Amino acid sequence: MNQRQIAEQGSGILYGVPKVEYGAYQGCTPLPICLKACANYLGQPVEYDAVMAGCGAGFRLTWDKTAWNCGNVDVIFTFDDPMKVYRTGAEFLGRSLTLLGRTGQTAKEDFARFIRQEIDKGSPCIALGIIGPPEACLVNGYRENGDILLGWNVFQDNPEFRGRSVSIDPCGYFVTGGWWENQETLAVMALGEAEGPGLTLKELTANAIEVLTGRTCGVFAKGILAYDYWKKAVADDSQFPPNAVLPILVERLMCQGDAMDTLADGRYRVASYLRKLGEQESGHGSLLLEAAGHFEAVSAAVGKMAELLGGWGRGEKQLRNLARRDIREGICGLIDTCKEADQRGLETLMQLAAAME
Repeated sequence: MNQRQIAEQGSGILYGVPKVEYGAYQGCTPLPICLKACANYLGQPVEYDAVMAGCGAGFRLTWDKTAWNCGNVDVIFTFDDPMKVYRTGAEFLGRSLTLLGRTGQTAKEDFARFIRQEIDKGSPCIALGIIGPPEACLVNGYRENGDILLGWNVFQDNPEFRGRSVSIDPCGYFVTGGWWENQETLAVMALGEAEGPGLTLKELTANAIEVLTGRTCGVFAKGILAYDYWKKAVADDSQFPPNAVLPILVERLMCQGDAMDTLADGRYRVASYLRKLGEQESGHGSLLLEAAGHFEAVSAAVGKMAELLGGWGRGEKQLRNLARRDIREGICGLIDTCKEADQRGLETLMQLAAAME
């Protein structure tokens, strides 16, 4: 469709953008899935492992100190600056990032104009929200000058988020006219042209250290410190009363499962990436391989947590098992194992950073 047709019809659609969904690239973190899909569509080859490490999300762990918070898993908490994970992901790709956030002064037309400009240039947009929660998704097209959007969203097939405002295009893209009414639509972003080699190993290492370092940010414990509050919550018998109603256990299992997914996907992926770098690096290869080994140990311990719970599912069996004190005691021991391995990984990265000074 040429520019004249776009202007006349008020529409533009980019076909062939790689699908974004849970399980894409064997991953479960929407932002790096979107970054890889967008970069690949724009002709830039990059692997999921690399983007997980490069944006910093693969090193994260967050736990709300005050409540069982199902938002712990959101990559927006990776750094203390909420927008840094998005900028860092673009910088890793050697690209700039333009971001338009939703404020009290932002109008629907502001978002629509931003999206039209990028689609007309041939570039998908990364958005937060559109359908369901503010997880990253891709906007690949528009109709009616942006009143209707098309793209990929990890929640597009979920009945609770479909409603009457979401349908599926024959090409598989979601089609929605209710995207602005969704109050979880918080931002839209565009990747700039590829302009350089991206982040250096020194910069990537500094970011990883920042993410892994234990600290408090608002109500959240992050990095190494998050393990202490995760363990405290799981060990608290009062949080798992014998007569607990099912919704409470569902909430507990959701938070537990999200923390496990964060580590299983994140540490496994960054370990894979660091191992590849270590096999290529002559100067710092041994430290990279050592760090990879520690992060692999985190992922392996999480696999044992899944075994204790009866598998990776989030069904009634896992709910009942999480309520059992003996199983939670076993989980707490494995949380300590993960913390120790992550701490060693952090210390190794700090040695690497010192060696590159």
